[in-house]
Amino acid sequence: MGAAYDWLQNPLGTHRLILIEVKTHLNHVFAFPRAAVMSGFEEQLFIPYDNLFLGDNRIGQVVHARAIALHPHYVELDREVPEFGKQIKFDYLVYTAGTAIPAPGRFSDPTREACVERLHEYQRVIAKAKRPIIIGAGAVGLELASEIKEHYPDKQVTLLHSRTRYLPRYMATVDVMVYDILKKRGVKQLIGDRVVLPSGGFPLEVKPIEVQTQKGKAIQGDLAIMCIGMTPNNGLLKSLVPDAINPQNGFVKVKSTMQIDVDGWSHVFAAGDVADHTDVKTGHYAWMQGLAALTNIRHLIAGEPVEPYKSKDLALIKLVLGKKDAVVQTHMLGPLVALGPWIAGRSIPENVYATFMWDTLHADFEKHFPDAVTNKKQ
Repeated sequence: MGAAYDWLQNPLGTHRLILIEVKTHLNHVFAFPRAAVMSGFEEQLFIPYDNLFLGDNRIGQVVHARAIALHPHYVELDREVPEFGKQIKFDYLVYTAGTAIPAPGRFSDPTREACVERLHEYQRVIAKAKRPIIIGAGAVGLELASEIKEHYPDKQVTLLHSRTRYLPRYMATVDVMVYDILKKRGVKQLIGDRVVLPSGGFPLEVKPIEVQTQKGKAIQGDLAIMCIGMTPNNGLLKSLVPDAINPQNGFVKVKSTMQIDVDGWSHVFAAGDVADHTDVKTGHYAWMQGLAALTNIRHLIAGEPVEPYKSKDLALIKLVLGKKDAVVQTHMLGPLVALGPWIAGRSIPENVYATFMWDTLHADFEKHFPDAVTNKKQ
Protein backbone atom coordinates (compact mmCIF):
# COMPACT_ATOMS: atom_id res chain seq x y z
CA MET A 1 0.00 0.00 0.00
CA GLY A 2 2.89 2.36 0.65
CA ALA A 3 4.06 2.05 -2.95
CA ALA A 4 0.55 2.59 -4.32
CA TYR A 5 0.01 5.68 -2.19
CA ASP A 6 3.36 7.15 -3.24
CA TRP A 7 2.77 6.32 -6.92
CA LEU A 8 -0.55 8.16 -6.87
CA GLN A 9 1.19 11.29 -5.59
CA ASN A 10 3.94 11.13 -8.20
CA PRO A 11 3.13 8.83 -11.14
CA LEU A 12 5.31 8.40 -14.22
CA GLY A 13 3.68 8.89 -17.57
CA THR A 14 5.64 6.00 -19.06
CA HIS A 15 4.35 3.36 -16.64
CA ARG A 16 1.35 2.51 -14.50
CA LEU A 17 1.05 0.52 -11.30
CA ILE A 18 -1.06 -2.66 -11.32
CA LEU A 19 -2.03 -4.33 -8.05
CA ILE A 20 -3.15 -7.94 -8.38
CA GLU A 21 -5.34 -8.76 -5.39
CA VAL A 22 -7.84 -11.59 -5.17
CA LYS A 23 -9.63 -10.01 -2.20
CA THR A 24 -12.43 -7.62 -3.03
CA HIS A 25 -11.64 -5.40 -0.04
CA LEU A 26 -8.59 -4.49 1.98
CA ASN A 27 -8.79 -6.34 5.30
CA HIS A 28 -8.01 -4.15 8.32
CA VAL A 29 -6.58 -7.10 10.25
CA PHE A 30 -5.37 -4.87 13.07
CA ALA A 31 -8.92 -4.94 14.44
CA PHE A 32 -9.66 -8.64 13.88
CA PRO A 33 -8.93 -9.76 17.47
CA ARG A 34 -11.54 -7.32 18.77
CA ALA A 35 -14.02 -8.07 15.99
CA ALA A 36 -13.72 -11.80 16.72
CA VAL A 37 -15.20 -11.02 20.14
CA MET A 38 -17.43 -7.95 19.72
CA SER A 39 -20.05 -7.20 17.08
CA GLY A 40 -21.35 -4.02 15.54
CA PHE A 41 -18.47 -2.70 13.44
CA GLU A 42 -17.25 -5.71 11.44
CA GLU A 43 -18.12 -4.37 7.99
CA GLN A 44 -16.08 -1.23 8.69
CA LEU A 45 -12.95 -3.41 8.62
CA PHE A 46 -13.27 -4.19 4.90
CA ILE A 47 -12.39 -1.27 2.66
CA PRO A 48 -13.11 -1.18 -1.09
CA TYR A 49 -10.19 -0.64 -3.46
CA ASP A 50 -12.41 1.08 -6.06
CA ASN A 51 -11.04 4.58 -5.60
CA LEU A 52 -7.43 3.81 -4.66
CA PHE A 53 -6.14 5.57 -7.78
CA LEU A 54 -8.99 8.08 -7.82
CA GLY A 55 -10.56 6.34 -10.79
CA ASP A 56 -7.66 7.05 -13.15
CA ASN A 57 -6.60 3.75 -14.73
CA ARG A 58 -3.79 5.53 -16.55
CA ILE A 59 -2.04 5.90 -13.17
CA GLY A 60 -2.88 2.57 -11.59
CA GLN A 61 -5.44 -0.16 -11.29
CA VAL A 62 -6.45 -2.91 -8.87
CA VAL A 63 -7.11 -6.20 -10.67
CA HIS A 64 -9.23 -8.61 -8.66
CA ALA A 65 -7.90 -12.04 -9.61
CA ARG A 66 -5.63 -14.70 -8.20
CA ALA A 67 -2.11 -14.97 -9.56
CA ILE A 68 -1.53 -18.65 -10.35
CA ALA A 69 1.92 -18.49 -11.97
CA LEU A 70 4.79 -16.07 -12.42
CA HIS A 71 6.85 -15.81 -15.59
CA PRO A 72 9.90 -13.63 -16.25
CA HIS A 73 7.78 -10.79 -17.66
CA TYR A 74 4.14 -11.62 -17.08
CA VAL A 75 1.76 -12.87 -14.39
CA GLU A 76 -0.76 -15.59 -15.17
CA LEU A 77 -4.23 -15.17 -13.66
CA ASP A 78 -6.96 -17.61 -12.70
CA ARG A 79 -9.64 -15.73 -14.62
CA GLU A 80 -10.27 -13.36 -17.51
CA VAL A 81 -10.16 -9.69 -16.50
CA PRO A 82 -11.09 -6.69 -18.66
CA GLU A 83 -8.24 -5.27 -20.75
CA PHE A 84 -5.71 -7.91 -19.69
CA GLY A 85 -7.34 -11.26 -20.28
CA LYS A 86 -5.56 -13.93 -18.22
CA GLN A 87 -2.06 -12.41 -18.39
CA ILE A 88 -0.59 -9.16 -17.13
CA LYS A 89 2.77 -8.18 -18.56
CA PHE A 90 5.24 -6.27 -16.41
CA ASP A 91 8.55 -4.46 -16.64
CA TYR A 92 9.09 -4.65 -12.88
CA LEU A 93 7.53 -6.88 -10.24
CA VAL A 94 7.25 -6.40 -6.48
CA TYR A 95 6.37 -9.69 -4.77
CA THR A 96 4.27 -8.86 -1.69
CA ALA A 97 2.42 -12.13 -1.08
CA GLY A 98 2.79 -11.83 2.70
CA THR A 99 2.39 -14.66 5.15
CA ALA A 100 -0.39 -16.97 6.29
CA ILE A 101 -1.33 -16.96 9.97
CA PRO A 102 -4.22 -18.75 11.67
CA ALA A 103 -7.67 -17.21 11.91
CA PRO A 104 -8.87 -14.99 13.41
CA GLY A 105 -5.62 -13.11 12.80
CA ARG A 106 -6.29 -13.26 9.06
CA PHE A 107 -8.77 -14.89 6.73
CA SER A 108 -8.10 -16.29 3.28
CA ASP A 109 -11.68 -15.73 2.14
CA PRO A 110 -11.74 -13.36 -0.86
CA THR A 111 -14.98 -11.46 -0.16
CA ARG A 112 -16.07 -9.09 2.56
CA GLU A 113 -19.25 -11.08 3.15
CA ALA A 114 -17.34 -14.31 3.75
CA CYS A 115 -14.87 -12.65 6.12
CA VAL A 116 -17.64 -10.97 8.11
CA GLU A 117 -19.34 -14.34 8.48
CA ARG A 118 -16.07 -15.83 9.73
CA LEU A 119 -15.87 -13.10 12.37
CA HIS A 120 -19.47 -13.83 13.36
CA GLU A 121 -18.55 -17.51 13.71
CA TYR A 122 -15.80 -16.64 16.17
CA GLN A 123 -18.13 -14.29 18.04
CA ARG A 124 -20.68 -17.10 18.45
CA VAL A 125 -18.29 -19.73 19.76
CA ILE A 126 -16.46 -17.30 22.04
CA ALA A 127 -19.78 -16.12 23.48
CA LYS A 128 -20.80 -19.72 24.11
CA ALA A 129 -17.51 -20.90 25.64
CA LYS A 130 -16.94 -20.63 29.39
CA ARG A 131 -13.27 -21.66 29.47
CA PRO A 132 -11.56 -20.54 26.24
CA ILE A 133 -7.88 -21.34 25.79
CA ILE A 134 -5.72 -19.13 23.57
CA ILE A 135 -2.62 -20.90 22.25
CA GLY A 136 0.19 -18.53 21.31
CA ALA A 137 0.98 -15.05 22.60
CA GLY A 138 2.07 -13.03 19.63
CA ALA A 139 0.16 -9.82 19.06
CA VAL A 140 -3.04 -11.60 17.95
CA GLY A 141 -3.08 -14.02 20.89
CA LEU A 142 -2.42 -11.30 23.44
CA GLU A 143 -5.08 -9.01 22.05
CA LEU A 144 -7.64 -11.78 21.65
CA ALA A 145 -7.20 -13.05 25.23
CA SER A 146 -7.50 -9.54 26.62
CA GLU A 147 -10.53 -8.61 24.52
CA ILE A 148 -12.36 -11.80 25.54
CA LYS A 149 -11.72 -11.23 29.23
CA GLU A 150 -12.75 -7.57 29.06
CA HIS A 151 -15.95 -8.27 27.13
CA TYR A 152 -16.79 -11.43 29.12
CA PRO A 153 -15.25 -10.93 32.58
CA ASP A 154 -16.87 -14.10 33.98
CA LYS A 155 -15.15 -16.40 31.50
CA GLN A 156 -12.05 -18.32 32.58
CA VAL A 157 -9.56 -17.31 29.89
CA THR A 158 -6.23 -19.14 29.68
CA LEU A 159 -3.30 -17.93 27.56
CA LEU A 160 -0.51 -20.39 26.72
CA HIS A 161 2.88 -19.27 25.42
CA SER A 162 5.96 -21.33 24.65
CA ARG A 163 8.48 -18.60 25.47
CA THR A 164 9.39 -17.19 28.85
CA ARG A 165 8.42 -13.64 27.90
CA TYR A 166 6.10 -11.90 25.50
CA LEU A 167 7.31 -10.25 22.27
CA PRO A 168 11.07 -10.73 22.76
CA ARG A 169 11.94 -8.35 19.88
CA TYR A 170 10.62 -5.52 22.00
CA MET A 171 11.79 -3.84 25.20
CA ALA A 172 11.45 -5.83 28.41
CA THR A 173 9.07 -3.17 29.74
CA VAL A 174 6.59 -4.11 26.98
CA ASP A 175 6.55 -7.67 28.31
CA VAL A 176 6.04 -6.45 31.87
CA MET A 177 3.24 -4.02 31.02
CA VAL A 178 1.39 -6.58 28.88
CA TYR A 179 1.71 -9.25 31.60
CA ASP A 180 0.39 -6.83 34.22
CA ILE A 181 -2.60 -5.77 32.11
CA LEU A 182 -3.59 -9.39 31.50
CA LYS A 183 -3.07 -10.26 35.16
CA LYS A 184 -5.21 -7.32 36.28
CA ARG A 185 -7.91 -8.41 33.87
CA GLY A 186 -7.85 -11.97 35.21
CA VAL A 187 -6.35 -13.87 32.30
CA LYS A 188 -4.56 -17.04 33.46
CA GLN A 189 -1.10 -16.90 31.87
CA LEU A 190 1.03 -20.02 31.41
CA ILE A 191 4.38 -19.25 29.79
CA GLY A 192 7.56 -21.16 29.03
CA ASP A 193 5.81 -24.36 27.99
CA ARG A 194 4.94 -25.51 24.46
CA VAL A 195 1.59 -27.04 23.58
CA VAL A 196 1.48 -30.51 22.08
CA LEU A 197 -0.67 -29.90 19.03
CA PRO A 198 -2.93 -32.70 17.83
CA SER A 199 -2.79 -33.55 14.14
CA GLY A 200 -5.21 -31.21 12.43
CA GLY A 201 -5.19 -28.75 15.31
CA PHE A 202 -8.28 -27.95 17.36
CA PRO A 203 -11.77 -27.62 15.84
CA LEU A 204 -13.58 -24.34 16.24
CA GLU A 205 -16.33 -25.67 18.45
CA VAL A 206 -17.33 -25.54 22.08
CA LYS A 207 -16.88 -28.86 23.83
CA PRO A 208 -14.76 -30.20 26.72
CA ILE A 209 -11.09 -30.34 25.71
CA GLU A 210 -7.75 -31.02 27.36
CA VAL A 211 -4.66 -29.26 26.07
CA GLN A 212 -1.39 -31.04 26.81
CA THR A 213 2.01 -29.33 27.09
CA GLN A 214 5.50 -30.70 26.58
CA LYS A 215 6.21 -30.32 30.29
CA GLY A 216 3.31 -32.55 31.17
CA LYS A 217 0.64 -30.04 32.11
CA ALA A 218 -2.99 -30.67 31.20
CA ILE A 219 -5.20 -27.59 30.79
CA GLN A 220 -8.94 -28.06 30.83
CA GLY A 221 -11.22 -25.89 28.73
CA ASP A 222 -14.07 -25.91 26.25
CA LEU A 223 -12.63 -23.98 23.28
CA ALA A 224 -9.10 -23.75 21.90
CA ILE A 225 -8.04 -21.03 19.47
CA MET A 226 -4.59 -21.30 17.92
CA CYS A 227 -2.68 -18.06 17.39
CA ILE A 228 0.67 -19.54 16.45
CA GLY A 229 2.65 -19.93 13.28
CA MET A 230 3.56 -17.67 10.37
CA THR A 231 4.07 -19.28 6.97
CA PRO A 232 5.50 -17.24 4.08
CA ASN A 233 3.44 -17.34 0.90
CA ASN A 234 6.44 -18.10 -1.29
CA GLY A 235 4.98 -20.64 -3.71
CA LEU A 236 4.60 -18.47 -6.81
CA LEU A 237 8.09 -16.99 -6.63
CA LYS A 238 9.62 -20.32 -5.65
CA SER A 239 8.29 -21.88 -8.85
CA LEU A 240 9.90 -19.14 -10.94
CA VAL A 241 13.16 -18.54 -9.03
CA PRO A 242 13.79 -21.37 -6.54
CA ASP A 243 17.08 -19.86 -5.41
CA ALA A 244 15.25 -16.76 -4.17
CA ILE A 245 13.83 -18.66 -1.21
CA ASN A 246 15.83 -19.03 1.99
CA PRO A 247 15.75 -22.80 2.63
CA GLN A 248 16.12 -22.24 6.37
CA ASN A 249 12.89 -20.30 6.87
CA GLY A 250 11.03 -20.08 3.57
CA PHE A 251 11.20 -16.29 3.28
CA VAL A 252 12.36 -14.48 0.14
CA LYS A 253 16.01 -13.51 0.11
CA VAL A 254 16.47 -9.83 -0.70
CA LYS A 255 19.39 -7.51 -1.30
CA SER A 256 19.67 -4.22 0.57
CA THR A 257 17.87 -2.68 -2.42
CA MET A 258 14.86 -4.99 -1.86
CA GLN A 259 15.62 -6.76 -5.16
CA ILE A 260 15.54 -10.53 -4.82
CA ASP A 261 19.01 -11.84 -4.04
CA VAL A 262 19.54 -13.85 -7.21
CA ASP A 263 21.65 -12.73 -10.15
CA GLY A 264 19.78 -11.98 -13.34
CA TRP A 265 16.55 -10.90 -11.67
CA SER A 266 17.19 -7.22 -11.02
CA HIS A 267 13.65 -6.34 -12.15
CA VAL A 268 12.04 -8.44 -9.40
CA PHE A 269 11.66 -7.14 -5.85
CA ALA A 270 10.12 -8.45 -2.64
CA ALA A 271 8.71 -6.48 0.27
CA GLY A 272 6.61 -6.91 3.39
CA ASP A 273 6.13 -9.97 5.55
CA VAL A 274 7.31 -12.39 2.87
CA ALA A 275 10.77 -10.79 2.66
CA ASP A 276 13.67 -12.27 4.63
CA HIS A 277 14.61 -9.01 6.32
CA THR A 278 15.60 -7.98 9.82
CA ASP A 279 12.66 -5.58 10.06
CA VAL A 280 9.89 -6.61 12.42
CA LYS A 281 7.00 -7.97 10.39
CA THR A 282 4.45 -5.22 10.88
CA GLY A 283 2.37 -3.09 8.56
CA HIS A 284 4.65 -0.12 9.17
CA TYR A 285 7.72 -1.86 7.80
CA ALA A 286 5.81 -3.48 4.94
CA TRP A 287 4.81 0.04 3.93
CA MET A 288 8.41 1.32 4.14
CA GLN A 289 9.87 -1.64 2.24
CA GLY A 290 7.30 -1.19 -0.52
CA LEU A 291 8.30 2.47 -0.79
CA ALA A 292 11.96 1.46 -1.02
CA ALA A 293 11.22 -1.01 -3.82
CA LEU A 294 9.25 1.62 -5.73
CA THR A 295 12.03 4.18 -5.29
CA ASN A 296 14.49 1.79 -6.89
CA ILE A 297 12.09 0.96 -9.71
CA ARG A 298 11.96 4.67 -10.43
CA HIS A 299 15.77 4.68 -10.51
CA LEU A 300 15.86 1.76 -12.94
CA ILE A 301 13.33 3.42 -15.23
CA ALA A 302 15.48 6.56 -15.25
CA GLY A 303 18.68 4.58 -15.84
CA GLU A 304 20.03 5.53 -12.43
CA PRO A 305 21.81 3.39 -9.82
CA VAL A 306 19.61 1.75 -7.21
CA GLU A 307 20.04 2.64 -3.55
CA PRO A 308 19.90 0.59 -0.34
CA TYR A 309 16.80 0.61 1.82
CA LYS A 310 17.78 2.40 5.02
CA SER A 311 15.74 0.79 7.73
CA LYS A 312 15.73 2.29 11.19
CA ASP A 313 15.63 -1.33 12.40
CA LEU A 314 13.46 -0.40 15.35
CA ALA A 315 10.79 -2.69 16.73
CA LEU A 316 7.63 -0.57 16.72
CA ILE A 317 4.21 -1.79 17.78
CA LYS A 318 0.89 -0.82 19.29
CA LEU A 319 -0.98 -3.57 21.13
CA VAL A 320 -4.65 -2.82 21.72
CA LEU A 321 -5.67 -4.80 24.80
CA GLY A 322 -9.13 -3.41 25.41
CA LYS A 323 -11.18 -0.24 25.20
CA LYS A 324 -8.74 1.73 27.33
CA ASP A 325 -5.74 -0.56 27.60
CA ALA A 326 -2.84 -0.55 25.16
CA VAL A 327 0.94 -0.77 25.09
CA VAL A 328 3.03 0.97 22.49
CA GLN A 329 6.72 0.94 21.64
CA THR A 330 7.54 4.04 19.64
CA HIS A 331 10.26 6.50 18.68
CA MET A 332 7.82 9.37 18.06
CA LEU A 333 9.13 11.17 21.15
CA GLY A 334 12.77 10.79 20.05
CA PRO A 335 14.37 7.82 21.78
CA LEU A 336 12.76 4.39 21.61
CA VAL A 337 10.33 4.12 24.53
CA ALA A 338 7.55 1.82 25.71
CA LEU A 339 4.37 3.47 26.97
CA GLY A 340 1.47 1.97 28.87
CA PRO A 341 -2.29 2.57 29.02
CA TRP A 342 -2.04 6.00 30.62
CA ILE A 343 -0.87 7.31 27.23
CA ALA A 344 -1.27 4.49 24.70
CA GLY A 345 -4.78 3.60 25.82
CA ARG A 346 -6.34 7.00 25.26
CA SER A 347 -9.08 7.42 22.64
CA ILE A 348 -8.92 3.99 21.01
CA PRO A 349 -11.79 3.96 18.48
CA GLU A 350 -14.13 0.99 18.49
CA ASN A 351 -12.99 -0.04 14.99
CA VAL A 352 -9.31 0.24 16.01
CA TYR A 353 -8.35 2.95 13.50
CA ALA A 354 -10.08 1.39 10.49
CA THR A 355 -11.43 4.82 9.52
CA PHE A 356 -7.87 5.97 8.88
CA MET A 357 -7.47 3.22 6.28
CA TRP A 358 -10.70 4.26 4.57
CA ASP A 359 -9.16 7.69 4.14
CA THR A 360 -5.90 6.19 2.87
CA LEU A 361 -7.76 4.27 0.15
CA HIS A 362 -9.86 7.35 -0.70
CA ALA A 363 -12.99 5.42 0.22
CA ASP A 364 -16.04 7.24 1.57
CA PHE A 365 -16.58 5.94 5.10
CA GLU A 366 -19.46 8.28 5.88
CA LYS A 367 -21.34 7.22 2.74
CA HIS A 368 -21.07 3.54 3.64
CA PHE A 369 -21.70 3.99 7.39
CA PRO A 370 -23.69 7.19 7.91
CA ASP A 371 -24.83 6.13 11.36
CA ALA A 372 -21.45 4.99 12.64
CA VAL A 373 -20.19 6.67 15.78
CA THR A 374 -16.53 7.19 15.04
CA ASN A 375 -13.91 9.85 15.02
CA LYS A 376 -12.38 10.18 11.56
CA LYS A 377 -9.47 12.10 13.02
CA GLN A 378 -8.20 8.97 14.78
